[in-house]
Amino acid sequence: MSVFKPDDIVYRLDWRARSVQPGSHATRTPGGHADFRGFARFMDQPDPRRIDMRASLRQNPRQWMVRQYHERGAIVVYLIVDLSASMRFQGVTDKAALLRHIASSIAWSASRSGDAVAMFACDQKLREDCRVLPSARPGVAQQVWQQLLAVDTAQSVSADSLPLAVGQLRRKRSLVFLLSDFHVESALLARTLNAYASHDLVPVVLWDSAEYRQLPQWGWGRVRDMETGREHTLLFRPGLHRKISEHYEQRRAELRARCRAAGARAPFFVEDQFDAQRLTRHLLEGS
Repeated sequence: MSVFKPDDIVYRLDWRARSVQPGSHATRTPGGHADFRGFARFMDQPDPRRIDMRASLRQNPRQWMVRQYHERGAIVVYLIVDLSASMRFQGVTDKAALLRHIASSIAWSASRSGDAVAMFACDQKLREDCRVLPSARPGVAQQVWQQLLAVDTAQSVSADSLPLAVGQLRRKRSLVFLLSDFHVESALLARTLNAYASHDLVPVVLWDSAEYRQLPQWGWGRVRDMETGREHTLLFRPGLHRKISEHYEQRRAELRARCRAAGARAPFFVEDQFDAQRLTRHLLEGS
């Protein structure tokens, strides 16, 4: 995944955007001719091109009626990316490369749809050296990919700044993709999800099967906590293997429950490899 080669994703909003920029999404702005919103009296909106004969004949007393429409507009698609230590994990796949591929694919798809793209990266602080301000230029997806490729995460530890990135977003509702493995404390998870409650939040969960599925049944092993750097010696056994797997399943259920409670979309889980068509189905079914 070291070559910029994004996949195409389709998404749809189930809410009307507030936008003056032309685009493909339904808005609250009157005008245009794509989204019918009702009828009005001709004297209120004197446009002979939009006279509707059937609606006019249904009026009592008789009066001319015209059709009204909403404009179609563009939005800003935000990428909030987790650069904490656990996102450097390499097992079946390279989690950092997977993050880069997904983020650039979302940016590529958004720019092709006429939407602007912005990215903010987070570890224990907001990363000034890895950010893309809202832009609709054709090369924005490649900029996302290059910045994530070049960013130095050697000193990254936690993901404490995830809820703080909301301060960089515009106030009007936007589509926000939160890319993380969500290996964070429950309190930070709750603060993060609640921080983006006014936006259309899509949590994208990056896991590697080597973290919990492909563990040895028996034997001694050294494991390192990537968030703290501490190493431990463990005796792997079937009971421990089962306990770790159960913890991940509980975490999966917790993420779904917390996203539902915060008004976010259901989390989309990516394990080992990214399937753009599956993400498209997830986005369309959830809108």
